Amino acid sequence: MRVVAILLVLLPMIAVYVIRFRRHHSKYKDGTWVVPRIAGRLQKLEVLYGRSLEDATEQYIEQRLRVLLVGLGLLWILGLGVLLLPEGEKESGQIPRPAAGEDAAGITVQLTDGEQSTEVELSVSSRNLTEEEFAAAADAAVESLEKEIFGGNRSSDYVTEDLIFPDTDRTGRLRISWDTDALTVIGRTGTVRREELETPEVVEITAELTDGIRTRKAGFTATVIPGRDTETVIEQAVRHLSELEEAGRDESVFQLPEEVDGVSVTAEKSSTKEMICKLYPIIVFFAAICFFLRESKEKEKLKKREERLQYVFYRFVKRLTLLLGAGESLQGSLLTAASVEAQYLTPEIQYAVNRICTGSPEPAVYAELGKNIGQQSYVRLFSTISTAAPRGSSQLLVLLEQEVKDAEAEAKETARRRGEQASQKLLLPMIILMIVVIGIVLFPAVVGM
Repeated sequence: MRVVAILLVLLPMIAVYVIRFRRHHSKYKDGTWVVPRIAGRLQKLEVLYGRSLEDATEQYIEQRLRVLLVGLGLLWILGLGVLLLPEGEKESGQIPRPAAGEDAAGITVQLTDGEQSTEVELSVSSRNLTEEEFAAAADAAVESLEKEIFGGNRSSDYVTEDLIFPDTDRTGRLRISWDTDALTVIGRTGTVRREELETPEVVEITAELTDGIRTRKAGFTATVIPGRDTETVIEQAVRHLSELEEAGRDESVFQLPEEVDGVSVTAEKSSTKEMICKLYPIIVFFAAICFFLRESKEKEKLKKREERLQYVFYRFVKRLTLLLGAGESLQGSLLTAASVEAQYLTPEIQYAVNRICTGSPEPAVYAELGKNIGQQSYVRLFSTISTAAPRGSSQLLVLLEQEVKDAEAEAKETARRRGEQASQKLLLPMIILMIVVIGIVLFPAVVGM
């Protein structure tokens, strides 16, 4: 240890001298040591050249040297402290023994016979109790046991449950062994057997406390109540069945008796029919949920279709009127105008045009087309077309221009209703936000009251 301390003192001093020597009297000074590497790294990091690079490099090296010298100084102080501090107690052979009741302490001992050295682990046990300490510990343990051993029983004069027999006292310094004068009623582990008792039986309990050297005995009295006073017939039957099952664990099959203590015993067998009856309401419930979810999804799709068709109606009629006014045919105008809604409107009109091309009467096809779409505005529009189309495009164009005006007014009304609905949906979040703001404002005042 002394050699290590001397090295801890000398090595930092040598390192400081070497660093200072190389800093002022070696290649380090003219930049042929690690300076180019440091300068190259600083040039990449800070984009420096010329004199600025040299100054930055020198400053970087000076900072690192200061840190290194401080560290070496701390090592020198540490080594000097190790060299000057007195030897510890272990080298004098004095090992502090743990106090009575504490765990044993482990130490490393070095054994040398002159030629070879060996390290072994030695366990130092706790100190023995003095006579006064043992007496005090035993008195405290007996007083504690008088309250502890009866556990959840009503009292020592009415014992119906197992007792608690600890192996040590609460401090762990004393070991405890137990005995009774009626082991068939109260065992050495505190187990109470009262099934065969006809009358209450008084049992003397003996606790022997020892610290390994001295011994103290303490006596307790317990009155065990017969089992039939508190145990019902069914509880007795259950206990006897458990005992039979425990005794027959070596057998591969447990034979259930037909009768135990006058109580009939039968095993219930699970029935497939009964299981189906239990599962039936659950199956019906989940089936109903699936049905309503599917219905709800279909209604949502229909609602989306109705809203979409109503939304594009004005654009459809206006485009149709413009195309007819430009000289486009009615069927071509319908197909082109239907592109405003390719998912719901285009397939319906395409089907109607195909029917007309295959020879179906044009007025009937248009009237049926309005009914197929289903909305009142489309029914009115295609009813007008079916009536006016045979009379010529000029009369149809006049009617469609009026339809455009009506559709425009209806679109404005629809937009107004949607705005009102959006405002109603925003009302609840606004109320919640207002409540939160009021709570934030009032919180400091409430807390300060």
